[in-house]
Amino acid sequence: MFKFFLKKNFCDGWDNLFSILLSNLLFIALFAGSFFLIRFAATINLLAMFAVIIVATGLLMSLVFAWGAIARKIADFNTPSISLFFRSLKESWKTGFIFGLLLGVFVIFITTAFSYYLRMAFSGKSIGLFFVSVIAFFTLVCVMAMQWFLPLYFLQETNTFAKCFRKSFIIFFDNAGFSFLMLLYNLFLFLLSFPLFFMLPGVNGITLSNMNALRLRLYKYDWLEEHPDYENDRDKRADVPWDQLIADDKESLGERKLLSFIFPWK
Repeated sequence: MFKFFLKKNFCDGWDNLFSILLSNLLFIALFAGSFFLIRFAATINLLAMFAVIIVATGLLMSLVFAWGAIARKIADFNTPSISLFFRSLKESWKTGFIFGLLLGVFVIFITTAFSYYLRMAFSGKSIGLFFVSVIAFFTLVCVMAMQWFLPLYFLQETNTFAKCFRKSFIIFFDNAGFSFLMLLYNLFLFLLSFPLFFMLPGVNGITLSNMNALRLRLYKYDWLEEHPDYENDRDKRADVPWDQLIADDKESLGERKLLSFIFPWK
């Protein structure tokens, strides 16, 4: 399943380069403005800087959530329109803004606590090293779980904010290995974005990655609902017939040989 995900995600990204590039440019512009505003706020006092960071993160995530509707369309083998971004921005900006606010608070809290206990650890206090390890593990778990928040919001439209939050952790604990692989893959996309100035794949390329991954992974839960004897048996639960579940997606994607990316008319 993961091998097919990699192929599908690459194909979807290639086929929608312009959409990803354009949306990333908008994100970069807002990020640049936020960066200079944060630097200015830092000259006032620390509290002002933290306040600007939190609000800026909220605004940035509003844009990411707006593009989430486009990512959903792409993941479903549909062609999105530019107008969908603005419709989605109108409908999802509040959820994205709240998520961003919480993310900003989380980042400030974690970095402050981590630096405090790290200094304590370097001073020779073992309790500092213990808390550094706890914070690092807690952060890792939260990051792997929150990969699924935005996809859940768009793939399961009846979910409330609280349900998306709770289900993100449920999916993580039920698919810890897969979540870790996705974290590594998203880290690869993040590092790949540096030489491309985050125009590609960038933030929205990673958003598409998570959307594709969860869309495929949710097939597992549809299948388990139809086979309750597997759902309640830990040994059987891992025997998900992925080839059968993603057969339609494989057919929809097609072969997509290397030459077709360079010469799409062939």
